Amino acid sequence: MARIGKYELWQLCGVLALAALFLTSLTLALQWQGWVIGMGWGFTIALAGVAFVGFLINQSDPPQDEPFDRDLKPASEAKQSQLNHLDELIEAVGDPVIAIGPDGVVVHANMRASKILGLTRPLTGRYVEEVVTKAELLDRISRGRQGERWRGSIRLPSGGMVKVCDVSIVPLSDERPASVVATLRDITELDGALKLKTDFVANASHELRTPIAAIKGAAETLVIAQDDANMRTKLVGMIESHVLRLEEMISDLLDLSKLESETMRLDLKAISLGTLAEEMSQLLSDLCQKRSVSLDFDVAPEVETIRTDKRLLVLITKNLIENAVKFTAEGSSVGIEARLGVEPGSCVIRVTDKGPGIPIAQQQRIFERFYQVDPARTGAQRGTGLGLAIVKHAARLLDGTVEVESVWQQGTTMIVRLPAQQT
Repeated sequence: MARIGKYELWQLCGVLALAALFLTSLTLALQWQGWVIGMGWGFTIALAGVAFVGFLINQSDPPQDEPFDRDLKPASEAKQSQLNHLDELIEAVGDPVIAIGPDGVVVHANMRASKILGLTRPLTGRYVEEVVTKAELLDRISRGRQGERWRGSIRLPSGGMVKVCDVSIVPLSDERPASVVATLRDITELDGALKLKTDFVANASHELRTPIAAIKGAAETLVIAQDDANMRTKLVGMIESHVLRLEEMISDLLDLSKLESETMRLDLKAISLGTLAEEMSQLLSDLCQKRSVSLDFDVAPEVETIRTDKRLLVLITKNLIENAVKFTAEGSSVGIEARLGVEPGSCVIRVTDKGPGIPIAQQQRIFERFYQVDPARTGAQRGTGLGLAIVKHAARLLDGTVEVESVWQQGTTMIVRLPAQQT
C-alpha cells in the first residue's frame, strides 16, 4: 500500500471537509437533532482548518520528493551523468578508442576511431561488423570478447591509403562473451622510418661489400702475380679505384648522417656565388678534364651575394655539378645558372647537362638513397647513389626544394629553389 506524504495530507483534509459540509447541510435539511448538526459543523471547521494550514505551509515550503522517489530519479540522472563523463573522457584520448559490449554493439567510440576507420557518422549503437571491415581486426575483437588479450600491428585501409596501427584488445570482464576495449595508434610514419632505416642499412652494407670484395680479390691475385708486371699494374689500379669509391661513399654517408642529425644548426652568412663558382671549378677540375667537359657559370647580379649556409650550399652545388659532369656527353658542357626567385632575396639554381636524360618513371626515385639509373643503359660513370639524397636533405634544411626536368636523349636540368633567409 502506498504511503501518504505529508504534503498530500492537507489535500485529503480538504476533501473530508467538503464531505462533512455536505453531510451537515443534509442534516439541516432533514431537521435532525441539534447535537448532530453541531458535530457536523465542528468536523467541517476542523478539517477545513487543517486543509488551510497545510495549504499555507505548502506555499512557503515547496514539497520534496519522498525517499522512494528520491532514490529512483536521481539514480537515473547520476548514471546518465557518468555515461556523459565517460564519453568525454574517451573523446579526450589522443588515440582511436572503441568499446564493444557483450552483444557486439559499439557502446563508446571517439571521433578519431571514426576517422581512422574511414567513417563519417558516429560508431555508437552499431554492430562492430558494420564499422570494422578489416577481417584481421574483426577477428582479434571477436577473440577479445572470448577473453583473449592481444597487442600487435595491423594495416588498415583508410582514406585511399593504408595506415599501420598498433592495436591493443583488452577484455573487461571474465564473462563470455565479454565487453572489450580496442585502442588503435597510428604508427604509419614510425613504421616507414623503421623500414627506411632497415633498407638503408641493407643497401649500405651491399654497396660497401662490393668494393671491399673487389679489393680483397685484387690483393690475393697480386700475391701470385709476382712475375707479371702488366697484371700487377692492372691490379694496383683496380685497388686504387675501389679505395676511392669507398672513400667517396664513406664521405657521402657522413654528410647524410650530419644532415639528418637533430643537432644540425644553420650558420647563415652572406655568400658570394661568384666565389663559389671558382671553388667548384677547382674542386671538379680533374673530373672535368678526364671527360673533356667544361663548366659554364651564369650568375645574375641580383643573386651575386645571397644569405645562406655555405656548408649546405656547397653540398648542393658539388653533388649536382658532379652528377652532371659524370652523365653529360663527353666533350660537352654543363650549364650552372643562378637567378632571382619569385620573392626578393630568394634564389633559383639550375644545373643542366647534355646527357641521355632520365626516364619519366624514374625521375622521382632518383632522390632515394642508393637508387641509380641503370649505368649500362646510360654509359655513365657509377656514383655512390647518395648524391641526390644529400641534395634533397640539404635543400630541405634551407626550407628549399629540388626538382628535376628531363627529356629522354636530350638532357637533364636539376632545379633548386632557395627562399630568402632571414637573420
